[in-house]
Amino acid sequence: MSHIELASSVDDVRRLLARCVQVARDENSADAYFPLLYAWETQDIAAAADDGVFESPDTLRRMIVAFANRYFTAREHFRTGQATSKAWGLAFRAARATSALVVQHLLLAMNAHINVDLAAAAAEVGVGWTDYSRVDVILGNGVERVQRGLNRTTLVLRALDVVGGGLDEMFTTYSMRAARRYAYQNARRLSATPEAGRGAIIAEADDCALRLGERLLNPPIRDRVLLAVLRLTELNRSPRDMLAMLEKT
Repeated sequence: MSHIELASSVDDVRRLLARCVQVARDENSADAYFPLLYAWETQDIAAAADDGVFESPDTLRRMIVAFANRYFTAREHFRTGQATSKAWGLAFRAARATSALVVQHLLLAMNAHINVDLAAAAAEVGVGWTDYSRVDVILGNGVERVQRGLNRTTLVLRALDVVGGGLDEMFTTYSMRAARRYAYQNARRLSATPEAGRGAIIAEADDCALRLGERLLNPPIRDRVLLAVLRLTELNRSPRDMLAMLEKT
């Protein structure tokens, strides 16, 4: 069993995320997309904690660390052939394939991390609802930057962004907030449940996230047409090339 380096501070989280991105870049793997996005979000939340946005900034910093460590653990377990959650297994397997789009890779990882890991991390740290909900605002403010990066990967998304205005950002923010509310409800359930029963709650969340992830990879027919067009515009671009487009400011 390999050693897993975990974070003990926000600076550690930043460093380890940067390493995840670099390893995936060296491997020319789609595994790079999510830690890049995660690093952006971590920076925004940490800056807000430093700026006095939260009532309990130290609790938020511990939350950043606890939450990120679940990603680092899942990633290393998958890479070394150890058991991980079903939702993370689906996301990591997709990252090693070539058929999924950049946006699908990001959503698969976000699905696993928010719908499975977030509840456990929030219950572990004991973050309050007021500060927890303030993170939603910070994440929502960062959606535009993510959208700009995705727009560079394909002209189709850029055109949809122009035609749709802020509708896609609104949809993404709403979906993220809904997932985070679900996670907070599960965090409260975990906190109120004896340790012996917590595994069942996490397994239930994992099963739900797996179904959502499978739907992301195999959407209804009406959405497959759009995905097919997007896929054509990404054709022959390597994950390393896609990552470089996302990284541009």
